[in-house]
Amino acid sequence: MTGSTSGLLELFRARAVIVPFFVAFTSGLASALLHNYNENSGGTFIRDYAPDDVVFNVFVVFSGLVASMRTGHALSRYTDAAAFLHKLNACWYDAASTLIAFCRPSQAPVEEVSNFEHTLIRLVSVLSSMCLDGLQHGSDGSAHAFSFEVLGASELDDETQAAISQAEHKVEAVFQLIQQLVVDAMQTEVLSLP
Repeated sequence: MTGSTSGLLELFRARAVIVPFFVAFTSGLASALLHNYNENSGGTFIRDYAPDDVVFNVFVVFSGLVASMRTGHALSRYTDAAAFLHKLNACWYDAASTLIAFCRPSQAPVEEVSNFEHTLIRLVSVLSSMCLDGLQHGSDGSAHAFSFEVLGASELDDETQAAISQAEHKVEAVFQLIQQLVVDAMQTEVLSLP
């Protein structure tokens, strides 16, 4: 199955698409049946039961305004959410790169500094993946549509992996592990803070 076909199938499995598709399909089918009945009855059925032109025009204008306002609001929410995701990624990058930069003047052994840097990047990668996974996870326990790559998660020590997998609130647990890593690095002078 190609990527675009697979993506289209995933789109139709989403709850947000099924209900509007069903409503649109039912409305289209009802209008086709009504048009067919009107043609078979000599074209007088719709004319006899249709409201006055002014009422119909007001209804069309009102429906158009409601649809455009709802669409505009949905687009605004989508762009705000996308902007927040970019800000979140930028904050993770900024925090990780700043901590890596503070290791540069460190007098600690190179192996300890390298171990800190690798562990930090791995934990930030796990944190990013878990946050994004939590955003796509539905409240009804629905299956995840995307999987996220994690840099070197298998290279974290067994104790850290067990702590993450057994935690009830995994995102908060990983965040706490990063904070503990930073505090430990300050005590061992791996981080040389100004």
